[in-house]
Amino acid sequence: MGEKDERKAEPTKKLQVYEILKNRIVNNELKSQEYLNEQAICAELEVSKTPVREALQRLERNHLVTIIPNKGCFVSSISIDSIREVFQVREIFECAAARMAAGLPDKSRFVDMLENHESFKATNGEDVRRSLLSGYQIHGVIVNAVGNSILEEYYNDILCHIVRIRIYTLSRLNVKRFSDTCREHKQVLKAIIASQADKAEQAMRDHLRHSFDSIDQLIRSNREEK
Repeated sequence: MGEKDERKAEPTKKLQVYEILKNRIVNNELKSQEYLNEQAICAELEVSKTPVREALQRLERNHLVTIIPNKGCFVSSISIDSIREVFQVREIFECAAARMAAGLPDKSRFVDMLENHESFKATNGEDVRRSLLSGYQIHGVIVNAVGNSILEEYYNDILCHIVRIRIYTLSRLNVKRFSDTCREHKQVLKAIIASQADKAEQAMRDHLRHSFDSIDQLIRSNREEK
């Protein structure tokens, strides 16, 4: 491989390293506050230090890792404060999206989701787990349906945090919260389908706040058990 080819390959390696580490963090394979050994990553992924360092810097900009001078790089913590910040941003984006979606002339995608989304059909334990994980898709469809490319871009930036929090709390959520989540999702979709903008926005706001309160309670209970 010539010098020109190597320069072309380097961005690809950086992106590959970034995507691998990002997916591991989002899926909680790399745990909150876990130390990321740069040399070990280089050896495992068979890449030089440059793409690894650039990937870690990008992950830091995405708030998925924290780089501490003279100490190293660590996976960002999942704390109640960090979760609150994500939900505050979600409330801004998703409530606005629900309101705008209610004004769309074509509601067919929301009707189809209300009738066919897997989270509304769960019956056993594994179905419940999978459905809780896929529930964020409903929010994404609402945001994307609006057709605002800037909104989509900003929302996609926090989507990894949404999924990470959902996976992190998944094993702790109870069946009642799953039932409540389904009911709340249906309320949002029904309000959008009925073109009730105020009701759609409020239903989304209530859902997000109930979800945060449930996570807050779970984390506090886990602290007390320890």
